[in-house]
Amino acid sequence: MRLTLNVPGKKNALTDVLRAELREAIAAAQDDASLTAIVLCGAGGSFSSGGDISAMTSDPDVARRRMSVLHDIARLLIAGRKPSVAAVSGAAFGAGLSLALCCDAVIADTSAKFCASFGRIGLPPDLALGWTLPARISLAKARQLLLSGRVVDAAEAGALGIVDEVVEPAWLLATADRWAEALAANLPGPKGHLKALLAMDSLDRVLAAEMESYVACLASQEHRNAREAFLSKGRPKP
Repeated sequence: MRLTLNVPGKKNALTDVLRAELREAIAAAQDDASLTAIVLCGAGGSFSSGGDISAMTSDPDVARRRMSVLHDIARLLIAGRKPSVAAVSGAAFGAGLSLALCCDAVIADTSAKFCASFGRIGLPPDLALGWTLPARISLAKARQLLLSGRVVDAAEAGALGIVDEVVEPAWLLATADRWAEALAANLPGPKGHLKALLAMDSLDRVLAAEMESYVACLASQEHRNAREAFLSKGRPKP
């Protein structure tokens, strides 16, 4: 099954509507015996520019509700029964990077750009990125990318191991489908057990700590200043 992020004008930012629809679609896929794998991609030349900064609030109850939807998505992709593949074109920034790395495989075309851009608005990583990124590229490399927030192009992402294969744009979806088919091979029953075992205990601890950091940072003056500056000049092009 192919799920396409599509929020025109915001480079597929994870708005409240999109994250709710995405959670529903991924949850439904887990229970659909006719579906063997999930391919996640973005419309309009971008994967996702990240969180919807205009919707962020320092109200802790609202913030927890919004983040809990993303955490449900992370759990469904990381520990769910169906293999998943991210097909990344263009920007995968902030929560867009986090979302891609929740998948079992990440395929990128040559236009892809990756950035852990959370520090620009005074927030910590989300969607378990502090767990998934070090698992892919080593703790030292992950620290450097998370702390610096620098942009990584497709070639470097491939060399680092952030992505599993880099292809020309015309081949992106076909390659992602091929990876999905390979990950879905053999009997489906054990796959959910395997993914749950690989994520056991540590994922929930990471997400719980992430929630507390997120709520605390949302209430900081540093974040408020960064958010106001971002919104006053409009969403920059990743």
